[in-house]
Amino acid sequence: KLGFRIPGFFLERSKGALTILYSHANAEDLGTVYPWIKFLSKSLDVNIFVYDYSGYGLSSQTNSIPGGECERPQPSEDNCYADIDAAFHYLTVERKINPSNIVLYGRSLGSGPSCYLASRLALEGKNIAGLVLHAPFLSVFRIIIESGCTLFGDQFPNIDRAPDIRCPVFVIHGTKDKIVPFSHGERLLFAVPRQFRAKPLFIEGMGHNHVHALVRPLFVQHFREFLNKHVYINCPGSVRISSQNTYGTTRSSHCTTDDMKQTYSRDTLEPNHTVPLY
Repeated sequence: KLGFRIPGFFLERSKGALTILYSHANAEDLGTVYPWIKFLSKSLDVNIFVYDYSGYGLSSQTNSIPGGECERPQPSEDNCYADIDAAFHYLTVERKINPSNIVLYGRSLGSGPSCYLASRLALEGKNIAGLVLHAPFLSVFRIIIESGCTLFGDQFPNIDRAPDIRCPVFVIHGTKDKIVPFSHGERLLFAVPRQFRAKPLFIEGMGHNHVHALVRPLFVQHFREFLNKHVYINCPGSVRISSQNTYGTTRSSHCTTDDMKQTYSRDTLEPNHTVPLY
């Protein structure tokens, strides 16, 4: 819509598998996230589409002079929103994937466009399968200073959009995150309507930028539990996660409609609501 062309790639496990729309962090692009995306797709047995933001990677303006150098768009909040809108349009219109079979996954910066799209679709009465927020922030300004409200000029006000979200929300955050305070993940979860809060994965000792190899089995286990308990029951025709996984043959728990009644408040999480890293 803004005249920009952004790159992306689609990892397809099977035609009927759940699809994750992945929005990466700030200091990343398609090249750097590929190993992680491949790991997730294989471990969770899901399709994943990941895209670059305008101004990142190989993004360019579509009206660049033929034969000349492509002009690069500038990164901005509005461009990020247009980018995820374009990615969602590609999945639902070009690939004809039912929105109810799509999970949004935003890591760090990616939590901004992901919360935006989840809230926009909810306000339009459109259903998606779920939302995963990995090391999310309340808003950009609040990373630096706790303002108590959204100030003029603040960007990606996730905390203001969370109450409008109407799909299961899974929050992942490390307690030793030095970029985005761990408290942001907790507070953002509790801003989501109670009936849509899935059990979070708060990992004791984990930082911001990497899911260490030692914690990946734990990460996959909890991610699978989220999908099986809260996502697949609402996904028409999607293929359920198989019992086999990268780390062994642990069978996924059976999913019933009663699982959606299990929501989380501060009382249910405290005081021992984190998972040890080792």
